[in-house]
Amino acid sequence: MLKVKGTLMLASAEDVAAIQGMRLRSSEKSKMTRDHNGFRKLLIVLTKSGKLFALHTGDGRIVWSLLLNSLQQSEACENPTGINVYQWQVPHHHAMNENPSVLVVGRCKPSSDAPGIFSFVDTYTGKELKSFSLDHSVAQVIPLPFTDSTEQRLHLLIDTSGQAHLYPRAPEAVAIFQLEFSNIYWYSVEADSGVIKGHGLKSNCDGEVANNYCFGTREVWSIVFPSESEKIITTITRNSNEAVHTQAKVVADQDVMYKYISKNLLFVATVSPKASGDIGSATPEESHLVVYVVDTVTGRILHRMNHHGSQGPVHAVFSENWIVYHYFNLRAHRYEMTVIEIYDQSRADNKDVWKLVLGKHNLTSPMSSYSRPEVTTKSQSYYFTHSVKAITVTSTAKGITSKHLLIGTIGDQVLAMDKRFFDPRRSVNPTQSEKEEGILPLTDSLPIIPQSYVTHALKVEGLRGIVTVPAKLESATLVFTYGVDLFFTRLAPSRTYDSLTEDFSYALLLITIFVLIAAIFVTWVLSEKKDLRDKWR
Repeated sequence: MLKVKGTLMLASAEDVAAIQGMRLRSSEKSKMTRDHNGFRKLLIVLTKSGKLFALHTGDGRIVWSLLLNSLQQSEACENPTGINVYQWQVPHHHAMNENPSVLVVGRCKPSSDAPGIFSFVDTYTGKELKSFSLDHSVAQVIPLPFTDSTEQRLHLLIDTSGQAHLYPRAPEAVAIFQLEFSNIYWYSVEADSGVIKGHGLKSNCDGEVANNYCFGTREVWSIVFPSESEKIITTITRNSNEAVHTQAKVVADQDVMYKYISKNLLFVATVSPKASGDIGSATPEESHLVVYVVDTVTGRILHRMNHHGSQGPVHAVFSENWIVYHYFNLRAHRYEMTVIEIYDQSRADNKDVWKLVLGKHNLTSPMSSYSRPEVTTKSQSYYFTHSVKAITVTSTAKGITSKHLLIGTIGDQVLAMDKRFFDPRRSVNPTQSEKEEGILPLTDSLPIIPQSYVTHALKVEGLRGIVTVPAKLESATLVFTYGVDLFFTRLAPSRTYDSLTEDFSYALLLITIFVLIAAIFVTWVLSEKKDLRDKWR
């Protein structure tokens, strides 16, 4: 009865308070079960002190916490420190009787050549399943896109001596790994020496024939930046789990542009050595910012752009076929943001209808980093008001929903901006067809809309990073911001086009249906009586 009174706006202040209390008690947000939309999740957070937390996304409460024994000081491990958390086992089909687990990787000392530490934790119970020290260092952790029969994800660890170690150490994992042995590449960045190297695998480690889980590595390529003119300050790649809905992009004149989609691209930003300090440490004539797009399999530089009179710090985000990065323009004394979009010209011939009909197109031909790509780029720069701490992009399950950039400002707030503001095809006077496509008129600066702040009036003190995770519902994305404070929210960049809102009144819907049925019945009775009277006349 209270809900009905609230729906009909007949509730008093006491009734409204009672209704709110009922909603809080019956809220599904804080339940410890999965929901069909994928909104209820556990956030696994690792602190620098080696403590692991599981936070409920519904109300932010701590479900469990664990101080890892493996990351505590001991005689064997003098000053342990945690590196990162990785998904280890996520049961879906073959191991449904087991709980998901995460892998915590650490080191015995802050230096990269210290022995590594492994710890496996059950994400539902917070119990440490097992832990052990490694007999090698951990310089790089590479999660591989393969799982074994128990759905444990394969990981490749690179030590400081350049050897690769496979985990889990099981014969099945080695068999799976050997099938993709020749297709595994990675890169390493030596920022101090200005070198980026590409690596591949070769046979088992020298002197360790009995160890089938250790592999030697080979240098495939290297890029050396001249130390007197360039210093590496930023590198970033695409999220390996990002979903791309379509490679084709239909533009205003019904033309088709094909996105250059590759998970092997690396964005690199370098500055002149004099401009590597704080803003203003160099004159505009002494400073320049150079950005590169590099293929990490072959080392080929696909694109290069020079920003004269600009310097870092550079914050960037890489998604699909586009990159957006933020830097400072010394000549204009303002911050700028630049967008680069990369398109595949080799598929431009597929616009011929007869080729599509006769099957002579190359839309289904496999893409290889070893084939020389025919790419073209489009770019545009805009002034931006704020200094930036972090940039990321929203991610959804299928990649259909439009993208929004999430910008962590110097004021410790998160600003959401539509990707359309960063379209390099924006012009001062867009044509009617471009307006229909959704291209905005060109302005020299990006607008800051107060209603676009995701954090509203709140601040995330000491903001350090923003993480986005797709929900099962395509229109929604989950956003987690961390620093001294933690902030979590759910966004719908294109609004909730595939679901009803949480405050949708089902009671009012039922009442409306009942009234319509009653009206139909009454109308039918009156119509029958009228017909009967007409027949008697």
